[in-house]
Amino acid sequence: MSYSLKNIAVFFDSSDEGLHILEIAAHLADEQDAHLIGLIAASYGDSYSAGTFAKGDAIREVIQHKESALALRLLHAGQALAKVSAKYGIASEFRVIPASESGGESALHALYCDLLLVSHPNMNGTPIGWSLPQMLQRIGISVLVVPENWSGNELGQRITVAWNASRQARRALIDALPLLAHAREVQLLIVDSEEHPGLHGEEPGADTASYLARHGVNVVLQRISSQGSAVADVIAAEATNNHSDLIVFGAWSHSRFTEAMLGGVTRTLLKNVPYPLFISH
Repeated sequence: MSYSLKNIAVFFDSSDEGLHILEIAAHLADEQDAHLIGLIAASYGDSYSAGTFAKGDAIREVIQHKESALALRLLHAGQALAKVSAKYGIASEFRVIPASESGGESALHALYCDLLLVSHPNMNGTPIGWSLPQMLQRIGISVLVVPENWSGNELGQRITVAWNASRQARRALIDALPLLAHAREVQLLIVDSEEHPGLHGEEPGADTASYLARHGVNVVLQRISSQGSAVADVIAAEATNNHSDLIVFGAWSHSRFTEAMLGGVTRTLLKNVPYPLFISH
């Protein structure tokens, strides 16, 4: 069975990091035959801090300067989207989020998309007050987080799926199927399955691997023990050993109390972001 993403959104700007994630999103849209939506917040930023001290007629000059800088910023971003869309031959649209919209309101722009891409840690192009947890929890869209220091332009060739048999992990697995089905190899990774026999059954991961295989995924099942190490560190290390370019996992699959006490895989991976992360909640 063939799966594909049909609507992909990306927050970006005309900075080097913003253009990098735009390139990644466009390549993914080309691979998935998807429509690409470029999102950018119309915020003035801190490019003219002298405005804080302006008086009299100088206030008008400050406002005009900021408006001109914003217009130029949006123009460059729109041109970048048009250029990369022509390069890959994909359909796209440019959406500017008004400065008056809150982070919560901006979530509506991604509500009808299959996937949203954001850079990390600066999250280029996002509105003031926007946060990744807010997006995940408000509308439930899957988010692909790309670290700014990651040098690749294409991803999803070798994928590590962190599987713990939770509802969130199941959601991530289903949401990521369009990428999993296109990957050369998918590593279904289970850490410390012996600690949760009621979730995993007698042969942890076997049924899940069979499920993926029936959907055309080239899957390899791997069960390992953390041996006392942090689970997030084990996942990152195994992704490195597997030469993966993407980690798929379900966010906050444990209770908030457990996450707070033990640190949590979600928080640790988001803090370090070793590779692009495909996250569902």
